[in-house]
Amino acid sequence: EKTPLMQLVEHQHAGKSIQQILLDSYQHHGSERQAAKALGITQQVFNSWKFRLGITTQIDALKQSCSD
Repeated sequence: EKTPLMQLVEHQHAGKSIQQILLDSYQHHGSERQAAKALGITQQVFNSWKFRLGITTQIDALKQSCSD
């Protein structure tokens, strides 16, 4: 279930899914800290959301591709 803050972030990004927003932000910025900052949330919230939304594996894959 999405929190009100997740819904707000989705609204700010033209209704794109929160999962896709997090993945896109990570891919664009290259770190959880910078991705979170760009979205106006803390890194702690970013990490909490990635676990809650089940996208940890996708973030880890992006991390791996960035370090190659």
